Amino acid sequence: EPLFRSVGPDCAPEFTVGKRVCCENHYYCGNCYQCNNDLKHICQNMKQYGHGRGTVHGGCSQYTIIPASYAYLLQTDIDDDKACILEPFGVAHQAMEALCPEKDTVLVQGCGPIGLFSIGICKAMGASKILAVDVFDEKLQTAKGFGADVLINGKKENLKEAVLRETGGDGIGRLVEATGVPFMVNNSFSLLRKGGRIVLIGLPRAPLHVENVLTDIVFRSITIKTVHGRKIFSSWEKSEALISRNKVNVTPAITHHFPMSQFEEAFQTLFSGSGCKILLDPHA
Repeated sequence: EPLFRSVGPDCAPEFTVGKRVCCENHYYCGNCYQCNNDLKHICQNMKQYGHGRGTVHGGCSQYTIIPASYAYLLQTDIDDDKACILEPFGVAHQAMEALCPEKDTVLVQGCGPIGLFSIGICKAMGASKILAVDVFDEKLQTAKGFGADVLINGKKENLKEAVLRETGGDGIGRLVEATGVPFMVNNSFSLLRKGGRIVLIGLPRAPLHVENVLTDIVFRSITIKTVHGRKIFSSWEKSEALISRNKVNVTPAITHHFPMSQFEEAFQTLFSGSGCKILLDPHA
């Protein structure tokens, strides 16, 4: 279970043994411009839990140590699986707050975990129509369960033609880029309606190139947003509220459970693409 087994002598009184807790993995410094302006999640001097960036301890162990500043105390009785999903879910939640999908058409590019959570949150926020695109039919079917209204297999259908068809020729109002594939990022601006809004969540590993900058970006008068992590701790609180009230069912995204002793098989499953969210039990 994600709970405190022991606490240090200087911890605040709300941190007691047995309390259930999650870890915010963006370790902020508390002193930089961002930290002093309610932007701790993008701290200039950020360290990251479990990534070897200024932290010794990680999550692939039976027990771990985290500073109290980065501990999020669960507010509800959501089960442990759902609690483990709060960290990635919070990324999608921050992105959807930036996107403002209420009463608008939304295209979600990429139906991995973040894309799926984005679909569910958009549905909960009142999007009028949600289009999902991926190249795997099984992922698209999962997206349908999260609330996607239109499923587009990018290998079988022209994405721009589908978007124009589903929006009466206007273009999409809101776009979530969750693939990180350079071609998809480059192409996404041309899919937007004039005055539309896009949020970039995926992580492209190559330079981006927009063919028609004037017509697809400047004259289109679009809003481009990017996100990194979760707002501390408002994203956690809002995410937990959505999940605990069953506004978004995250369970279908959890495809595998492994004991920690089988971590190699778990990672092989992840890298093979056959899993979505994979949970490891550190006590098995």
